[in-house]
Amino acid sequence: MNEIVFDIKKYCFLTDSEPDVSFIPMLQRRKLNKFGRAALYTMYKVYDDTPINLVFASEYGDVERVEKLINQRKEDGEVSPAGFSASVHNAVVGIFTLLKGINKSYNSISAGKKTVSTGLLESILSKNSLFCYTESFDGLKSVSTLICENKNGNYILCENSENLSSKESFEDLIAFLEGRTDEFISELYIIKRRTL
Repeated sequence: MNEIVFDIKKYCFLTDSEPDVSFIPMLQRRKLNKFGRAALYTMYKVYDDTPINLVFASEYGDVERVEKLINQRKEDGEVSPAGFSASVHNAVVGIFTLLKGINKSYNSISAGKKTVSTGLLESILSKNSLFCYTESFDGLKSVSTLICENKNGNYILCENSENLSSKESFEDLIAFLEGRTDEFISELYIIKRRTL
């Protein structure tokens, strides 16, 4: 893998708190639960209205809605079409595109324990992109980053040729973004700050 130099223009994250999403129109806001509010909050905080690719990632998706649908199916023998459409993996990023008037396709990724690193890699390879990872299983957490192609950027993506132990969780990504660690390491690649 050749080195890829890029920039992270902005990032925003939250954990275990329900954000203020009063900037979202009331009609759409009423339909959102904690998972959707967290994702939209972090995406809105980094998005700067430039044309971008969108990458959304979640290992489990909207667990609260899925549980509700399972119980509804058991009790009533059927599920609400509106509830189902709001529970699909790409529902939140779809709402974001509608609210922001984005007419581009987007990727929605779930890759088990590698979801954060897989989604981030897809976002970097997509060049100018907004990456959002949101999870509600075992605690609410969301992070969004605005990534841009820049040959003189501050970050380098390179192969993990030394087979360093991976540190690719949500918490590892936040530690890297905040500068508490020097590298974000997956089994396949490493992201590090560029030294000039």
